[in-house]
Amino acid sequence: MSTLDKRRHPRRRVKLEAFLALNEPAPIASVIDLSESGAGLEWSLPQSIAIGTPVRLSFLLPGAQTIEIDARVVRISTTHAGVEFVAAQQDVVRQLLAEARSDD
Repeated sequence: MSTLDKRRHPRRRVKLEAFLALNEPAPIASVIDLSESGAGLEWSLPQSIAIGTPVRLSFLLPGAQTIEIDARVVRISTTHAGVEFVAAQQDVVRQLLAEARSDD
């Protein structure tokens, strides 16, 4: 069974950027996929970030609009990270999904 088969929500490829609010300066991350439960980021995390670290993502949308969502880091590799959105933000996440431009 592949990893995709185990996901609670289907992921959709997107072209989107986000700032991660951290205690240190952080570059903009490219959001490569998005679902109701989380996002995949193309970004090298600072070494101080570990799995389980809480982060606040500010997704940059067209028209200088931003949507902020709290998450925690669940996967880390040298160039990618996965975050899981904190529960009880479904309305904000659905708004993000509606506003994000699909890359499919």
